[in-house]
Amino acid sequence: MISLYDRLKPHYKDVLKIKNISEPDLVSMIVESLEQESYVADLKYSSVLNLQFLFGNMNPFVYFKDI
Repeated sequence: MISLYDRLKPHYKDVLKIKNISEPDLVSMIVESLEQESYVADLKYSSVLNLQFLFGNMNPFVYFKDI
């Protein structure tokens, strides 16, 4: 199965790289969570909140391609 991290849109991966400088713990938690899951519905609520904090969108489905 393809992980959510692999499906993450390129500009969001770029944001993760930039935010990794100021928020390394948060970025590592998000990347770990995205690498473990293949479906958005399987993400923990805390992971969705972390994504919202970094990317600013309430809908986690917009972060991924091919969904």
